[in-house]
Amino acid sequence: MGILSSAYTVLQQEVYQKIPDIQCLACGKCCVSPHVTLIEFCHMMTSLRDRPEFLARILSRVVPRHPVYPGHMLCRFQTPDGLCSLYPHRALTCRLHGNPVLRNAGLQYQVHCDKARIVCDPMTMEDVYALMDRVSELNQGYYSYYTPPYWVSGLNIESWLTILFTDIPQNIFRLLQKLIIRELDIQELSDYFNQKVRLREKIVLIDRFQQEMHHCNYPAALDLLEKIQNDFPDTGAYYYFEAEMYKKELEKQASSSDTPAVHKAGA
Repeated sequence: MGILSSAYTVLQQEVYQKIPDIQCLACGKCCVSPHVTLIEFCHMMTSLRDRPEFLARILSRVVPRHPVYPGHMLCRFQTPDGLCSLYPHRALTCRLHGNPVLRNAGLQYQVHCDKARIVCDPMTMEDVYALMDRVSELNQGYYSYYTPPYWVSGLNIESWLTILFTDIPQNIFRLLQKLIIRELDIQELSDYFNQKVRLREKIVLIDRFQQEMHHCNYPAALDLLEKIQNDFPDTGAYYYFEAEMYKKELEKQASSSDTPAVHKAGA
């Protein structure tokens, strides 16, 4: 049994089983590389850990960008016929997909489906937030979840695989790598994964952005923020929402040198 096995049980019973069934046509056209938390990523990968040959094929895939949804990659786990190769272990974001509450919420970076039909009582945004909070609580039991300056709340699959198979110097990513290795023990397959995303470059810019913020250099911080948001589509929406929060404040600061300085999040 892995170190996260008890978390998987809670994930299934207290999160996944509370999501209404969706009448999905399984066309696969909406599937993108999902954003998941650490525990969800490991939960997905455990279903393939005992199938090393199949997992090697999954890892060796070259995943292109989605032809319809800008800023998204296709899903590495999608089969040639459009189905999901780990459907029972799919993540929260995949299970919520097709629920009308997400379209009504108007969330950016959310891919919607016009074909799915809900077959029982629909969810409310309060229901969605409650499930997200429960997933957050699970992750907090294993590392400093959603802690500035990295706010690692949910990376896309490509970013998690890059963390697993790449040495990233910041302590939070080294810790995450150790947790994943201890749980999955699939490092012998590292040579199969050659499509590492530019997460490391993005982190360098985030570090520089934090430094410019600390020195109240708002024009330079705004320039870096634009790069962080727009230059790394393969990493998904990582840091996107935090960037939006910062951007609104920075625009105010840049327009007036008399305005008090913006403090770093968590300071």
